[in-house]
Amino acid sequence: MVPDPDKRQVSFPKLKYPLFRDVLPKTPQQWITAKQIQDGAEGLWRIHDDIYDLTDFINSHPGGSQWLEFTKGTDITEAFETHHINSGVAEALLPKYFIKKASNPRNSPFTFKEDGFYKTLKMKVANKLKTLPKGIRKKSDNVTDLLLICFLISSPLCCLLWTKSLIYGAASTLILGVLLSSLTISAHNYFHRADSWRMYLYNISGFSYAEWRVSHAMSHHLHTNTANDLELSMLEPFLQYLPRPDKPIIAQMGAFFYPVIFLFASLGSMVKEIACGVLRIDGKKLSWENGIPFVIPVWMWWISGLFLPWTIIVWLATIMTSSLIFMVVGLTAGHHAHTNFFEGDVPREEFIDWGIHQLDTIVERVDYAGDHFKVLTRFGDHGLHHLFPTLDHAELKYLYPTLLKHCEKFETQLRMTTFYNALISHSKQLIRKRPLNFREKVKTKNINGDIHYI
Repeated sequence: MVPDPDKRQVSFPKLKYPLFRDVLPKTPQQWITAKQIQDGAEGLWRIHDDIYDLTDFINSHPGGSQWLEFTKGTDITEAFETHHINSGVAEALLPKYFIKKASNPRNSPFTFKEDGFYKTLKMKVANKLKTLPKGIRKKSDNVTDLLLICFLISSPLCCLLWTKSLIYGAASTLILGVLLSSLTISAHNYFHRADSWRMYLYNISGFSYAEWRVSHAMSHHLHTNTANDLELSMLEPFLQYLPRPDKPIIAQMGAFFYPVIFLFASLGSMVKEIACGVLRIDGKKLSWENGIPFVIPVWMWWISGLFLPWTIIVWLATIMTSSLIFMVVGLTAGHHAHTNFFEGDVPREEFIDWGIHQLDTIVERVDYAGDHFKVLTRFGDHGLHHLFPTLDHAELKYLYPTLLKHCEKFETQLRMTTFYNALISHSKQLIRKRPLNFREKVKTKNINGDIHYI
């Protein structure tokens, strides 16, 4: 498909449609390239309407060099605002790297006004963080490390159980898949922040933390449910979440066959990344990180002594089980409900506060709220995580009173539901064709009956 440079977004018709959104293969590198063409950053880094040359700051960046290396030539306004809670520190450094004013308006619908919802909430949260218990992040570190140890012990044990009984082997593989999904989701806590060895644990599942730093942290988190949300476009054409009047019946049937897609998500991601690296698609190169997933079957085979082909089968079954759980939990975390805003719907405003937009794109699961283990291993407290992605999951529960009080001030709400209702709502979104009018919903305060609030 040849991209149309003049195409516009449906929900925000004044903005350009992502240039390579519908071009195969859909890769993070392709997404970055489109932004480099459309963001008006002039080969450097754009923040709001200013152009900066951060080249000399790359190796000094407290969050690691990768964030700036990946985003050179793009508009990083959303990342800058949401990844620096104590924004005064980062903002004080910018004048040193200022080059010029941008020539074109931003290709983004989001605002960060000083008296707006998000900026004022961020100030309150920055003050609240000073009162949190010291060393609170250690809780997440301990859980993640324990999950890793359990997985390393259990994986060869699972192979040994296959030699004893098919029933024991199948049951242990299922448990191992659950354990791997928990480890993978907890590792997600780390690739949002400064570089850490724990972020590499994400690759054990077959996914790539580096790829997800783009598709998840830079795209989905910052441009949630818009045309620029790579996590939505990468699932197409298999699963089509965007509401379209002409959505074909086969796409709507995704509400029933999505578990099959989820089973192969991590394997598909691993194969695609290796293939792109071998073929040098979009400049992708193979690295040592691509070998991380294959350490596990070697470890299982070496310790257990199980026949190698059978070990590989057990490993693949574990990966697929983990993938299914990971995707089901992830896509019911809040953004794929049929009552949420998606590209194709009518937004509240032509240009909207970024924080308000986040609330319009999420229905939180009350089952997991505030429970640290569930939050860390099941994408819990997801609304707060999206608003403040660099915070540790152990810190989020302390911010609920601040957020809820702030929502009252701005006459908005953090919507909550249950996991079961979120699963049903996820299927309804795959079926949904009719666009929602969020301007009308705000005006009439139309509240869906299966959603309650805390």
